[in-house]
Amino acid sequence: MCEPDSIHMLSDTAARFPDRPAVIDGSTAAPPLSWRKLYAEARRVSVELYRRGVRPGDTVASILGNTREHVTLLHGIWLSGAACAPLNTRLTERERSAQIAHLRPSLLIHEEGFPLDRDMPGRTVMLSLRHMLEATSAGDGSGSPLLRRDHATGSRSMGMCFEGEGRSPAPVGISGDMRCSVLFTSGTSGRAKAVPHSWNNHRASAAASRANLGEHSGDIWQCVIPLYHIGGLAIVVRSLFTGMAVRLHDGFAVDEVLQALRNDSVTITSVVPTMLHRIMVAAPGLTAAELPSLRAVLLGGAAASVGLWDEALRRNFPVLGTYGLTESCAQVATASPLSIREEAQTAGHPLRDVQMEIRDAAGATLPTETEGEIVLRGPMLTEGYLQEVDEQHRAFRDGWFHTGDIGHFDAAGRLIVSARREDVIISGGENIMPSEIESVLLRLEDVADAAVVGVTDAEWGQQVAAALVLRREASIEEIAEACRKELAGYKIPRIWHVMEALPRTASGKIRYAELRVLLGRPEERKDT
Repeated sequence: MCEPDSIHMLSDTAARFPDRPAVIDGSTAAPPLSWRKLYAEARRVSVELYRRGVRPGDTVASILGNTREHVTLLHGIWLSGAACAPLNTRLTERERSAQIAHLRPSLLIHEEGFPLDRDMPGRTVMLSLRHMLEATSAGDGSGSPLLRRDHATGSRSMGMCFEGEGRSPAPVGISGDMRCSVLFTSGTSGRAKAVPHSWNNHRASAAASRANLGEHSGDIWQCVIPLYHIGGLAIVVRSLFTGMAVRLHDGFAVDEVLQALRNDSVTITSVVPTMLHRIMVAAPGLTAAELPSLRAVLLGGAAASVGLWDEALRRNFPVLGTYGLTESCAQVATASPLSIREEAQTAGHPLRDVQMEIRDAAGATLPTETEGEIVLRGPMLTEGYLQEVDEQHRAFRDGWFHTGDIGHFDAAGRLIVSARREDVIISGGENIMPSEIESVLLRLEDVADAAVVGVTDAEWGQQVAAALVLRREASIEEIAEACRKELAGYKIPRIWHVMEALPRTASGKIRYAELRVLLGRPEERKDT
């Protein structure tokens, strides 16, 4: 492995494991992409990025799915010395434009036909992935197109070609403190914050994960989490350090995921509780004995029900609770594969090089079994947010990151997370800020007052629920439709309750705990 002050990770990994699979596209019939081929194709992508003005230190954004083309693009960005910024494909145009304006990337790569605001900020250039790859193929003179159509399967695939590599600019020397990625995360302000990660951050995170999970030469990590989430992107980055294969899925199709688990020697998979629930329902007789290659199921992103844990243990699934954040390049605590049953329903112990404490509101460290705010520090933590001074001061203090999450350590030193940012709704692994939805509702002419909470749901973890005070009789369907123009689909309330007045404290604050109870009663609500 290269030293942190001089990183040429892809070339190093390709040299060590030239014929080992690097990327397996689970959504197409395309053959696996070896590390040798991935390096060749990423080098050609980096040439095209250079031709289009991308230089070391720049940021290249992408609005793409979980495909091998996207992974190749990411590696090309990194070979250019630039940082990647995968953006949420599910956002509305308004939400997406705000993030692009905040990020100001030099280049934005998107799927052909993707709806975009054409008035991009500053010098941002927009380019479809297909056009970029076609230009890459046309420009190398090799006669082996980077993007081609497999006439037997009709699927797109990335071709192999080392020719033309000598026409590339000199490889960029990447130092550990250079920026690798920028991802957006929700915060207590209700506005998504841009979180930059250095190569050293990712390297430390990968090393901590590897120390806990171990490293097997034939590892295949199944990636069903979008690459715009740190849980998805971290898998791709970690593969660089280990040479493992990443099996990509462009969305969670339970039959496709089950087929991969049964037939494709997947050894590790990362899921949120909703995904694990669907796997259990779709395959009621499936036990770990039928999945001999599977050695770890990382379960995070939201709290899992006791029933889900019990069912996983009954089937001997190697489920490991985990706790992580965008700010820490994913995991900071994870259960051990050696203590699956003992650490069930916990997030396990803090990982290597992670210092974690539980503190009260005054900042004092709390004893075992006492709930408080989770604070942590370690080399995998970002140094701070981009252009967020207030959030920076709130979250990063005295060398510690204050997560805003509530939890405690049990007598064995295992982390129990009881609330993840109390006001954040986590539905199907997606973080949803109630204040953002409330703002949209309160702009509607028919809505006099509104409050949004999450209510417990067996499949989704939580469902978005809205309590409304109306100015006049109005249709819930019309209100929901108005929300769809402003918000991503997963943010639209599924549970509605109309009332004469919202419950408030003497100081005027909404009693959200009371609303959670009220909207959790089926007889009190209208579901959509």
